[in-house]
Amino acid sequence: MEGRFRSRYGRMAVTRAALVVFVIFAALIAGIVFTLDLSARHSNRHEATTELGSTARVAASTFSTMQANLRTRVSELAASSSLQQAVLQKNDARIRSFALAHDARIVLRGRTFGKLPKEPRVAATATLARQSHVVARVTMAVPMDRSLLAVLQSATPMPKHAALLLVQHGRVIAGGPPGIRVDVQDHQIQLATVPFFSTDTKLAAGNASLVAVEPVSAVEARVDAYRRRLLFVAAITLALAAGLATRLARPVARVFADLARLTRQAQTDGLTNLANRRALDERLDVEVDHARRLGTNVAFVIADIDDFKSINDSYGHQTGDDVLRRVGRAFAEAVRELDLPGRYGGEEFAIVLPGTNLSGARALSEKIRRNLEELLVTTPDGSPFQVTASFGAACFPAQAGVEELVAAADAALYEAKRTGKNRVVTATAKRKSRSQAAAADAPAPA
Repeated sequence: MEGRFRSRYGRMAVTRAALVVFVIFAALIAGIVFTLDLSARHSNRHEATTELGSTARVAASTFSTMQANLRTRVSELAASSSLQQAVLQKNDARIRSFALAHDARIVLRGRTFGKLPKEPRVAATATLARQSHVVARVTMAVPMDRSLLAVLQSATPMPKHAALLLVQHGRVIAGGPPGIRVDVQDHQIQLATVPFFSTDTKLAAGNASLVAVEPVSAVEARVDAYRRRLLFVAAITLALAAGLATRLARPVARVFADLARLTRQAQTDGLTNLANRRALDERLDVEVDHARRLGTNVAFVIADIDDFKSINDSYGHQTGDDVLRRVGRAFAEAVRELDLPGRYGGEEFAIVLPGTNLSGARALSEKIRRNLEELLVTTPDGSPFQVTASFGAACFPAQAGVEELVAAADAALYEAKRTGKNRVVTATAKRKSRSQAAAADAPAPA
């Protein structure tokens, strides 16, 4: 056995086994690496989305604080005695001075002093009343622009590559390409062809939202170090797998060889090394089905060694086995590569002939019959004797199916036996029953 594995075929078998083991290990490692990498990326994206959500909420809270401070400031301005005195005295110059000094707008008896920043903005209004009548309205506002966004970003802890956007009615008003429309879906948006992860939070002013964003490339880069370590470990593991595959190659090759041997044994006749009955039946089923679909022919030939019982009785079973082996060799040497010769049982042989009509089957049978006529077998005492065989051939689609094909060839064989042996008969001739024909093969009484 060891010598066989040192042969060229054995070395190839061992190499193939090592390759199979290595490929299995490699596929397993690749699957593990892919799963771990996928899990890491999924976890990283979830973490990034959570961080962005926290960033947006903190920034929105800071915005609410700024809005509250603005309301406090405008209330303090409206409540100041100086402004109230100027309103009561109708001192337009002082009212205008107050408006300019505090970036406010004061509306008094239909007249407006000062102006507010352009929209979009955050505004707060307070009133001056006298005897339950509104005398004046004071409004202060902060523009919703980059300066407001800068204040929010400076007051908000954020990931390194993250940023804030101010969005109103679905359009960016600060922090990104102005006027570009964004739609936050599945925590992803597209800004100037660059994809971003994002999370938005509604603001209590101006129908606006704060959107925290981070480039997808920056988020994905967080797992680069982990991916490099994972690939390094995978490479080391793969190298170890290669060494292990080399060590396992020989026992695995033996297992494969044993499996192949068992498969061959299940399909091969041990005495002649031809296909056995099972293999012939399976192949015939396949070829008939194939021929039926393609509209082609399949021929089936059955042969029986003439007077084989007499050979066994006269010369012994060892001589009979030698006859079977030499007849099997004659069948194997006569057929094409695509044909399947086999031992059908006992002293019977058969051939499955794909794509062959009845005349082709008859010609091949005649060739084998003549070769067998020239075959001389030597008895144990050195005396030569001649071996002959009778043949029956049938063809599909002349026979409707597998059973009909085998029955027709079998009937033709026994017609050859009945009419003198050592001949070929095709399934087109008149046939007698098998029992009648079998009597023709019985040895004559002494």
